[in-house]
Amino acid sequence: MSAMLKASAALRMSAALRTSAGLLAGLALCLALAGCARHSRQRHQAHAIGSFDTVTMLVGYAESRGDFNRYAGIVFAKLETLHKLYDIFNAYDGINNLHTINASAGIEPVEVAREIIDMLLAAREAYGLTRGRTNAAMGSVLGIWHEHRMRALAHPESAALPSMAALRDAAAQTNMKDLVIDGGSGAVFLRERGMSLDVGSVAKGFAAGLAMAAAEEAGLRSALLSVGGHVVASGAPPGRESWTVGIRNSQEILGTVDTISLVNATVSISGAYQRFYEVDGRRFGHVIDPDTLMPADLYRQVAVVHPQSWMADALSTALFIMPREEGKALAAATGAEAFWIDMDGGKFATPGYARISAYFDMEG
Repeated sequence: MSAMLKASAALRMSAALRTSAGLLAGLALCLALAGCARHSRQRHQAHAIGSFDTVTMLVGYAESRGDFNRYAGIVFAKLETLHKLYDIFNAYDGINNLHTINASAGIEPVEVAREIIDMLLAAREAYGLTRGRTNAAMGSVLGIWHEHRMRALAHPESAALPSMAALRDAAAQTNMKDLVIDGGSGAVFLRERGMSLDVGSVAKGFAAGLAMAAAEEAGLRSALLSVGGHVVASGAPPGRESWTVGIRNSQEILGTVDTISLVNATVSISGAYQRFYEVDGRRFGHVIDPDTLMPADLYRQVAVVHPQSWMADALSTALFIMPREEGKALAAATGAEAFWIDMDGGKFATPGYARISAYFDMEG
């Protein structure tokens, strides 16, 4: 791995750990609200660091610590495997992953695992639903922003924005139609040289959903899985109707702006507080608007609740970019509930959000 990539990985992990600190506080709140009644299934928790460059925590109920450890092992192992498959920065011995696909752009198709095929099909669906706001083929543009952000974090005195000319040139290699997915042969091909995949708007959510499904298949019936800022709820705690999860306030280290009720659903949060850098005192986030090729700046954060893990992930990115009314229409069309905080601190939500919120009754 190059020195730049090593520095990039270290900075991404550092940012992820800071972000996860607030999330874990939210989970602690959830556990406090869950009560202490005794049941045959007792509460346990476990955590791991590394997959998707963040902290993963599993909280759940099982008949014994041994049973829970088995479930946790399934979850963490699945996430580690998927992290390698969805990695765009690194190659791994014996694995064809997204890095392999990007390196073969314009050259040849790459045979990959089914988990990559299915994730990219979900990314293609998300592209259509969001009218291109989430575009897994935008790797060439996002790569330029990533390099500038990492360089600025390492050397703040030389922080600079990418040139618009370079961004426009890169945008010529972001056509989703040039992503060829052959589900029958299990091969993926990028038609254009210089094209690359970046699946940050869907991969973590897709992976979290698969990991929870694997544990459920093994027998887990009540659990809360947190991967970074993405939380998947399976079932509910014994004696309760739902899990209660805190939504972190992006302007505070440990504060929350709301707590919500989750059962067999996911909450995904997008915000500029996670990965950003500053140029001349102005903050530039990591969520890039494909229309302007610049960081989205309409909101401080957006939280999306949806039954499908990957859909919540994709929608939180799209709604972070979209104007208010367009975002509300997309949420309604996809069966999602959402909560926004704009740049002035104003809060608004979808009409049905109040049914799961502890604090807000709004139809803003």
